[in-house]
Amino acid sequence: MEPSSELRRWFTSYGGFIHPLISLSQGKFGLSAIAQDTIDADTTIVSCPFSLAIDVECSLHALTALFGESTLVDLQSWLERELICTYICLHWIFPDSSPIPDVLRHLPYLKSLPPPDALLTPLQFTPSELEAFRGTNLYGATRDRQECWSAEWNKCRTFIHAVNPDWAEEYTWDRYLRASTYLSTRAFPSTLLSRSPTLQTTTSSYPFMLPGVDILNHSRGQPVSWCTSYPEGSTEARDDSATISIISHTPTPLGEEVFNNYGLKANDELILGYGFSLPQNPDDKITLQLGGSSNKWAIGRLASGVEGLWNEVRRLVAETPEEIGYEDDLEAAQLLLEMVQKKCDLLPDLPVENDAGIRPAVRLMLKHYLEGQRDILTSLKLHFEERQEAAVEAARDEDIELVFDDE
Repeated sequence: MEPSSELRRWFTSYGGFIHPLISLSQGKFGLSAIAQDTIDADTTIVSCPFSLAIDVECSLHALTALFGESTLVDLQSWLERELICTYICLHWIFPDSSPIPDVLRHLPYLKSLPPPDALLTPLQFTPSELEAFRGTNLYGATRDRQECWSAEWNKCRTFIHAVNPDWAEEYTWDRYLRASTYLSTRAFPSTLLSRSPTLQTTTSSYPFMLPGVDILNHSRGQPVSWCTSYPEGSTEARDDSATISIISHTPTPLGEEVFNNYGLKANDELILGYGFSLPQNPDDKITLQLGGSSNKWAIGRLASGVEGLWNEVRRLVAETPEEIGYEDDLEAAQLLLEMVQKKCDLLPDLPVENDAGIRPAVRLMLKHYLEGQRDILTSLKLHFEERQEAAVEAARDEDIELVFDDE
């Protein structure tokens, strides 16, 4: 049976709903939802019961059943990602000839996801592809993520080895990376599993997976709503018989893809978390941080969000932060112009189009990403030059003509 057909059969057998006019089209990068006839606006596209969510509750239940009740206390100390990714990995460690344990319920869903060679987040880049990003914030973020996930895998594998060495042997880094990538590319915040669902994360929320719902690909600004439905009389904060649905508020013509909206995301987040980018992404940002400061400033296009950084540097250079004058503004502007120039100098050049060491899809992501970074840095340069000129004008208002050394 085709993975898309098997997914649909499995999904509906557990109470899921996919609109009858939706066809699941299998492509290189996974399934897409295609309209087989015009689908009206304000239509429920897909619904998933809470009971099918791959979350902490589901994962902890399955791991405790497989590892033994005595492991519960230790498992409760695991990170949410460790629990969920290990639950996913366990689906793959049993030979095809042996029955899979009943607590591992999501194999038809996992079979419908893109194969490992179709995953394209930076952790799947070749060394030369990742090297092409050196000098960007994304390069460092990728190295940090690699180190973090590798440490998680080693910890979990050591634990599993004490339970069952044969399972630990099959619990490979490639499988943990694959599971972690699935979670990253298809995650929703656990705040959706509430009576007032929202995509806004909180300090206590964590990423989890919603089979069926994640079929819909991203389109920026796509008008959709999330809706939860609870059985009559239900008062529990979390009820597994409840469902969560996506409602599309625009009509979808015959043959067109039906989209979800992942929210406003910059290309660095899209590349690191999902493995794709958008050209001329209006939500692009660059994160700047002063040495020795805990503050991280996310600056967008047209220097949006720069005020916090500007004020921090002004206070830093001023002898009396309560009385900041034009001299302080001049010094602050100069420091920030030097910071911006250093960031510009560090950005790599785009590899030539026929570079055999860079896959076209990776080069395209780098191209989109560098365009946004350079555009933001250019806007910051203009902004701080304007600040510099304003400080010069403020000095002139006090009949002071500043003289700058030519360099």
